[in-house]
Amino acid sequence: MFKKLLSAMAIGCTFWACGTTDAPPEYDPSKDASQNAAVPVDYTLGRTMNAILGRGINLGNSWESDGYDDGAWSNPIRDTDFAIIKAAGFNSVRIPVRWQNGSDYTSHTVDPQRLAGVLEDIRLAIANGLAVVVNFHHYTQLNCAGGGGNESDGTKCQYDAAKFQAEKTHFLGMWAQVAAAMGEFQDNQVVLEILNEPTIPYEDVVDKLMNDAYSVIRTYAPGKTIMFESYHAAKFADLSILHLPKDGNIIYSGHYYEPYQYSHQGHGYNCVGDNAKDISASRDLASYAKTALTLYPDIDGVHHVPMNMGEFGIAGGDVSPCDWQGGTGPSEAGKAEWAKAAAKAAILNDMSFHYWGFGYTGGFDAYDPGSEKWHTGFPQALIF
Repeated sequence: MFKKLLSAMAIGCTFWACGTTDAPPEYDPSKDASQNAAVPVDYTLGRTMNAILGRGINLGNSWESDGYDDGAWSNPIRDTDFAIIKAAGFNSVRIPVRWQNGSDYTSHTVDPQRLAGVLEDIRLAIANGLAVVVNFHHYTQLNCAGGGGNESDGTKCQYDAAKFQAEKTHFLGMWAQVAAAMGEFQDNQVVLEILNEPTIPYEDVVDKLMNDAYSVIRTYAPGKTIMFESYHAAKFADLSILHLPKDGNIIYSGHYYEPYQYSHQGHGYNCVGDNAKDISASRDLASYAKTALTLYPDIDGVHHVPMNMGEFGIAGGDVSPCDWQGGTGPSEAGKAEWAKAAAKAAILNDMSFHYWGFGYTGGFDAYDPGSEKWHTGFPQALIF
């Protein structure tokens, strides 16, 4: 299936000379999307799929865990989870996947058992009336080869042209297989998200990577909605560095945890409880939507490229990493208040959303699989 694609990708390095560790050339502002004249696109297909996604939740710390299956981080997806999520009033789930684990770097194919497991979960979601976003998540090797993130020994990753090209070839080959496999599902049931939270620090590289992957996915999944993210780990404000294709069946997704001093207490930030609380989602998301309207307007003169808030949440409430570290994290009321404000802002700006996360997700949890109960304030903070 992939012979023709892989042959095309094998012809040299498409960015810079192979075998060098030199950083890519400086970004050329003249190529920034914000410098280009906006060309209206008919985003009807993308808007329709975005409305189907509606209010969603992440099944995180499962298939993107660093193990053989979805249980490496003690949070496997259970068959019963989908009915619980649907009964709460959600419309969709996002299933992050670390596809490179167990993959074959020669044939550029994913682990068949991993693919079978993810497909089974997608079937269960759809059987329970939930749409699904499936992505490539925690592709640390690709990001690191592009100069993003840290090596296993903690040192900063450096850009390496040869390693990056090898990982990119593997990435595109796997996407060809995954996109083709998604042909089992109807186009209004599954959205394909290109790459979660790119940390590669070069705008040109991320822009080209996203668009090259888009071309592969569109070839093997001609009718599916494709979801883009930008660099700086999927910051909404970095929409301007992307050159989105003139395709009306796409969605732009950003992640929102502002301020991190509040949302990520116990995850690299001090445990100061609600003293760090600052709720600015209404202002922030309206600003992001305004940028989208400027850069990627719809032909109707009213809308713009559809947008999704693919992750947002607070580590605190009933369960908090600060509890384990001997500090005070965000309160139950504070966590729910922040989440509701972000969800409301998304809805007011015509964004779908996926809360992070459903089960055991390091204090971001909305639901406790052990007691089979929603945490305080949930799901009401998201379903109202």
